[in-house]
Amino acid sequence: MFEPQVIPIFSKVVYIDYLDIDNNIILKTLEQESFKKIWEEGATDNLCEVSLNKSILEKKELHTLKAKIFTVFKKYTKNVLKYNYNDFKMTTSWITKTSINQSSLIHNHNNSMLSGVLYLKTEPKKAKIIFHNHSNNSSWKLSTSKNNIYNSDKYTFDMSENLIIFFPSETYHQIKASEQQTERISLAFNFCPIGEIGELGSDSFMEVK
Repeated sequence: MFEPQVIPIFSKVVYIDYLDIDNNIILKTLEQESFKKIWEEGATDNLCEVSLNKSILEKKELHTLKAKIFTVFKKYTKNVLKYNYNDFKMTTSWITKTSINQSSLIHNHNNSMLSGVLYLKTEPKKAKIIFHNHSNNSSWKLSTSKNNIYNSDKYTFDMSENLIIFFPSETYHQIKASEQQTERISLAFNFCPIGEIGELGSDSFMEVK
């Protein structure tokens, strides 16, 4: 007798893990960084701030943190996504500060393959990141008895300090307006593979350094 099968295809995989670090030491290192408010035409004033430095993790004092991030990142690429590539380059890394009622616009990360966020300072489960399903272009919006991975057009994750989340850079997401009284601080980063990409001799083959 044939059993019915439900098969999600072409999944966008989000990976969440815990990073064992001393946040206070890291935050102390970041105290001297300069910030600017995110600005886009038509946006409100309640947008978060990002560091001017887009290579935060190149600081000598943060090399150990960068190595720990890569250790977890390899679990995502090797154990979950099953990529054969051993080498990825962290192309950018920056700090985001969010005060009460501040948020971000819906966006994705251009010129990148995979991205991540590490939460350094936040009240428990008060750092909400929302992922949007922009691949569903249907104009039909039907009510459902329960939201699940098959019918949802967005997903919200409640993040806490020391949690790190990885996702495909093309995935649209946003920071939900902060409800906490204290400043929320996170560290974001982008990755690209390096080395030989694609099948040798094919039109898609390229070497990234």
